[in-house]
Amino acid sequence: MNVVLDPSWINVGRTSNTSYYLAEPDMLIILPDAGLKDNAASAKENTEFQIAFAQKTGRPLGLVVYMTSLLSQDADARKIYSSMDKSLFTGSALVVSNPLARAIGSFFLGLTRPEFPAKLVESIKDGINWLESLNPKGKAS
Repeated sequence: MNVVLDPSWINVGRTSNTSYYLAEPDMLIILPDAGLKDNAASAKENTEFQIAFAQKTGRPLGLVVYMTSLLSQDADARKIYSSMDKSLFTGSALVVSNPLARAIGSFFLGLTRPEFPAKLVESIKDGINWLESLNPKGKAS
């Protein structure tokens, strides 16, 4: 993984293939392991973590997904992610800083219709900024 972890991020857990950090009270940074081949099983495991965490916080979360580390993502995984409950998430910024990640992210957005706003971004910082722009106050209230 080529991500420099911000020291202010709080490690909130891990699945078998992904690490999770809270960047703000309402923003989850999602760092899949390098080379992950995302399929239905991994998508189910990761969405269960994200849903449980959002329910635990009691407020909708913005997701910043570092797709740059993915090697592939199949149709079943895309379907699982796109059907996540929109009441639990404000949006999803998909970080695609290389051509393969951009292709995977474009497939996701082009072939599925996520239940909440989603956008391709170049960096985690860009993702955080975009998600903050979805909330008129810029932060959780």
